[in-house]
Amino acid sequence: MNMTDERREELETEIEAFMARYNEAFVSGTRDDLQALVHLPVIYVSETEAQVRERYPFDPERMRASTGFHHPATETKIVHLEEHRAHLTIEGTRHREDDSVIESIDSFYILHKCDGQWGVSVFSGIRGAR
Repeated sequence: MNMTDERREELETEIEAFMARYNEAFVSGTRDDLQALVHLPVIYVSETEAQVRERYPFDPERMRASTGFHHPATETKIVHLEEHRAHLTIEGTRHREDDSVIESIDSFYILHKCDGQWGVSVFSGIRGAR
């Protein structure tokens, strides 16, 4: 069934709002803040394997402390969108407060909408892809 342009725009707006919350959790949140944006179990595809996790595998507070991370610059593209599922690519860089680049990271995410809430179900990122 094809969705209307209006419905697609509504879902895109929901995804944009979700990604803003997700990025904010990295900028100023805790691991628990990120955990709230994930559907469990979450699948993390690392450099060598796919991992089924019962907890989000990254700690934004530790990342900020160890790298000086302050803010991202990202471009998110919705590759595929259905009523309850979305595939996203995210090209981004992580920056320090002075806007110097820490690293580039290109990612692929699968989101699901469960009980009215979008959440990450699968994700993988490649550092230094650009």
